[in-house]
Amino acid sequence: MSDSLVVCVVDPELKEKLRKFRFRKEKDYAAIIMTVDKDQQMVVLENEFQNISPEELKMELPERQPRFAEDPTCRGATKPILHNY
Repeated sequence: MSDSLVVCVVDPELKEKLRKFRFRKEKDYAAIIMTVDKDQQMVVLENEFQNISPEELKMELPERQPRFAEDPTCRGATKPILHNY
């Protein structure tokens, strides 16, 4: 039971981008949108937004496809993004 199940890996370039993003100095609202590449079983960068409101971000996302968002106000946690209902 000590073995852990790895469902997906995170793209190494995305890991570095997330590290820099979390500790950025800018005060505007920004977000990184990630998705899962099913063929490679890897979490990859889909899009990056600067100076965008949460409402605008919500409108940019597809309605029925899950995405994960990282924003600097969410320290240490990546959360599923809201859908456009």
